[in-house]
Amino acid sequence: MGSKESSSTTESKPPDWAKGLFKQSAADASALYNSGVGGNTYTGNTVSDLSGTTMSGVNQLANAGANTNTAGTRPLYQGIGAASTSPSYSEGNLADMASGKYLREGNPYFNDALRGQLDDTASQVQSQFSGAGRYGSGANTGVLTNQLGNIRSTALRDQFNADSSNMLTANGMMDTARNAGLDRGLQATNALNAQDQQQFQNQLTGAGATLQAGNILDEQAQKQLSDQVANWYAQDNQDWTRLGFLQNAAAGAAGNYGTQATTARQPVSAGGIMGGMASLLGKG
Repeated sequence: MGSKESSSTTESKPPDWAKGLFKQSAADASALYNSGVGGNTYTGNTVSDLSGTTMSGVNQLANAGANTNTAGTRPLYQGIGAASTSPSYSEGNLADMASGKYLREGNPYFNDALRGQLDDTASQVQSQFSGAGRYGSGANTGVLTNQLGNIRSTALRDQFNADSSNMLTANGMMDTARNAGLDRGLQATNALNAQDQQQFQNQLTGAGATLQAGNILDEQAQKQLSDQVANWYAQDNQDWTRLGFLQNAAAGAAGNYGTQATTARQPVSAGGIMGGMASLLGKG
């Protein structure tokens, strides 16, 4: 068995008609590089400032946090709360009765009524003894003393019980009135807190709406600035961009031109050799 050899040559070069494009692009590239054109860095701001609308929203948030109460409604509710805890008219009217004043000093209306009843009783007793001719007697004095004493004792006892009951009732009524006042004060306080919280939420909502509008303006401003930076780089590198167009055109035009040759060694079988020799002998 033997082998058979074949060969080829590969060349990678543009055709003659395209060589001028490559020479021109090489010369232009060297001239651009030496001139320092392009490749610069943008040194301006690349992030836009916040808009006035956004800053207004930020300030609203800051103010809402620093002033969580409402200056307009707070004094009103504070006045309601103070008024509700002050003594009411009913408490003022019941004060003497509740303090036991009438137990200590006596009820002037009761004293007048008792005096009148004692006088009437005394007149009746004296009239009876006078009619019997015993006026001024010991019996007269004894009966008069007993009856007046009984009337007075019973009246004072009943009045004491009534005044004591009235005092207790008055204290209960005053406690009820005071508790009602405290309830009103608590309601006023709760209303104040609710109003303050609602006002705070309103401020947050307003600030959020302002910030939302500001974000739209900020996004647009950032897009415009980014476009400005991109335009700056495009202008700075426009000569290199044009050179790239020329190089791409030259490379595209010369893409598949050139010659190619290959070398290969292939084995030859004995049968093939004998066949070849027979062919040569036959020709001889």
